[in-house]
Amino acid sequence: MFSNRYLCLSESIGKFIALDFARRGARVILACRSESRGKAALNEIQQITGNTDIHLRIVDVSSMDSVRAFAKRILEEEKALHILVNNAAVSGLPKQMTKDGFEASFATNHLGPFLLTNLLLDLIKRSAPARIVTVSSVNHKRGKVDFSHFHGQNLVYQMDQVYNHTKLHNIICTNELARRLQGT
Repeated sequence: MFSNRYLCLSESIGKFIALDFARRGARVILACRSESRGKAALNEIQQITGNTDIHLRIVDVSSMDSVRAFAKRILEEEKALHILVNNAAVSGLPKQMTKDGFEASFATNHLGPFLLTNLLLDLIKRSAPARIVTVSSVNHKRGKVDFSHFHGQNLVYQMDQVYNHTKLHNIICTNELARRLQGT
């Protein structure tokens, strides 16, 4: 039973992760971009599990302002965060830049979750035992590191090439975070 566990999840596959934790009695925070899809997921999870400690918070992880506002609210409202699941991902988007000046796929798949993790890191450390899970893809093996990609430069928009690059960044940063947090 996860009586004191707090979770932060994104849409799609995150719903199934949230469902599993809700079945175990966890307090679940659904972090969703779409309010209507988020409400539908929340209602479905509550109906299936009987767990009413499920909460919806809206965040657009491609917007650094939205990520900062979301993290601020979590830090104000939550005393603990035992599990953070970074699961946001897009694939196949045409070239598109965010208002922050980042390529949309990089902002959504990597930069937003990276910022969120770092903003919540002290809360997660204080909540030990705690875990950070970053969902990636075996496609990271086809990715390349080129920091100009963050600003939409030197990218080829075919198949999953941009997605692959973002997932490689997830792996690299998660490995480095694990190294830095070793023993904590």
